[in-house]
Amino acid sequence: MSEQSVPVNRTLLGMISAACLVAGLVIMVVDSYANMWSAAFLRVGLVTGAFWIALPSRGREAAWTNVSPQTLLIVLLAGLLFVSRPRIFLILLIPLCIIGFLLRPRNRHRMRDRSPH
Repeated sequence: MSEQSVPVNRTLLGMISAACLVAGLVIMVVDSYANMWSAAFLRVGLVTGAFWIALPSRGREAAWTNVSPQTLLIVLLAGLLFVSRPRIFLILLIPLCIIGFLLRPRNRHRMRDRSPH
């Protein structure tokens, strides 16, 4: 069997994602949220939208190329915690965001601009 690469049209994938999301929302408004087709279109639209974000474009590499294994592990554990215990996740998320905001690296140029002339 020969190895072949399959080209993926990023623009087409984005349009398919948008069409699925719009179709799901229209069905939800016209009929109800409990409609099977609405749920299916919304889920497919979200997954294809995630693929669209992850694919490389002309100006940048794929979104996942610079992700370290440690970052991937942290994201997977946070996702597992969110799925299993959403309240605990939200309670932990707020202090972690505040700590991350306070401990982030400062822009040195910004500090110089504040000095009096």
